[in-house]
Amino acid sequence: MMPRFKEPFLMVAFISALIGLGACSGKPVADRSAPSEDSSKQTPEIEHSVMPDTGEKTTDSTLTADGAEKVAMTTGEGKEMTLTMQTLPNSREYQYCELVFNYGEKGNDIYSTSPLATANLQWWDGLDLEALAKEFGAKSVHKNGPQWWSMDEVGVMASEPVNVAGTDMVFGAHLPPGTLNIPKYTVFSPAKYQNLVWKAGKPVYQIIDSEGHVYILQGHKIPVKGLTTLGEKFKKLPEGWKYRVQVLDEDLVMKLTPQKPIPSVQDEFDQIYIRVPD
Repeated sequence: MMPRFKEPFLMVAFISALIGLGACSGKPVADRSAPSEDSSKQTPEIEHSVMPDTGEKTTDSTLTADGAEKVAMTTGEGKEMTLTMQTLPNSREYQYCELVFNYGEKGNDIYSTSPLATANLQWWDGLDLEALAKEFGAKSVHKNGPQWWSMDEVGVMASEPVNVAGTDMVFGAHLPPGTLNIPKYTVFSPAKYQNLVWKAGKPVYQIIDSEGHVYILQGHKIPVKGLTTLGEKFKKLPEGWKYRVQVLDEDLVMKLTPQKPIPSVQDEFDQIYIRVPD
């Protein structure tokens, strides 16, 4: 059900949501009997870094796992990974980074610093991508980010922490070859598990296509202050499409699964929007 909106306070004018740490090509794990842990007792394991980590650590029991949702996935290296649903409360404006490991015809692996700790930009800027590619047996490694979550709570499928160049990241997806070359403003439907919540009274950023379908921004690379006037900066927005900012009148909750199409579009700033159910 589509939430009601207040009158808009502004009528102005990739990879992450395609991934959003949730795009999955794995298979559900057969054993779903493990009970969920009490999130109040669970804390992110981010003390393993061998170099100073200046990223702000998550607080207030920010990492929880739901044992009812597990996915087994094979990485481009051929390693077996088990991904569980991990929830990050208070995720709005949480900055994170992703790395895309290119294995050619074997596809792409995605690793992220979310939900372990906010982005450590000093570490990010100093990454040796060629050395990382060699270490992980990839053809190349590409940076995606830094970027921020736009929603107030996000649940994503992620592995246990993996040490990547001295900082903990989580493996979140293995994508088929060619997945990352989708043209801008072209509707595609990634397969993923995600739980997303945008709270009432908060601004949301949307693209509306020529048929009236509303797409809500998931992760953004433009700083939040620039989102209010982002519509003025679009140069390739298709005819009949428009950008707007609105304030939610009630919570918008989206539970995404690979069993249902998730129409999505990417803008010219490599930001992903997902369609709001009618």
